[in-house]
Amino acid sequence: MPDEIRTFVAVLISDSLKRRISSVQEEFIKVAPAVKWVANENYHITIKFLGGVKSDRIKAISQAIEEAVRYIEPFDVELGGAGAFPNPGRPKTVWVGVTSGSEMLAKIAGRVDDALEKLGFEKETRPFKSHITIGRVKDSRDAKELGPVLESAKTGRLGSFKVESVAVMKSDLRREGPVYSVIREVRLSDTGGE
Repeated sequence: MPDEIRTFVAVLISDSLKRRISSVQEEFIKVAPAVKWVANENYHITIKFLGGVKSDRIKAISQAIEEAVRYIEPFDVELGGAGAFPNPGRPKTVWVGVTSGSEMLAKIAGRVDDALEKLGFEKETRPFKSHITIGRVKDSRDAKELGPVLESAKTGRLGSFKVESVAVMKSDLRREGPVYSVIREVRLSDTGGE
């Protein structure tokens, strides 16, 4: 394992939902091909981004997350809708939304944030917003046609899935785009038994 690992905590989604999200993304790609679009295998819901972490801290991070989610029961999340941060008129991050289950995701994010603050990670200052990033706008000229399409997008319900775990993820930055892999998966409502 390398000495420092670019790390984040995420909820992973099913391949079938990734395919549905990809079909929404394809509509946006037609209008704004120059936007840096996320590869569908990388779709996830970010709970917390940690940045570069020394590899010898991963075990403590995983244990803190396990404590944070220990008594949270698995729950359903439904996906639907699309938009952009800060807004469709000035898109920087293009996303697919969470239409139900966002309160539970926010609860997990808050508990993970509190647990990792005890390990020296900075607490989040912005409120948690459940979403799946599908594109990042580097240059606003690349996205001038995207705003009106996002504002009128009617993506509807994309489907639902059961959240049963959170994952400590590794991000390898490569020229062709990041490659994400699971370092450790932490089950919800895990009382420590096998």
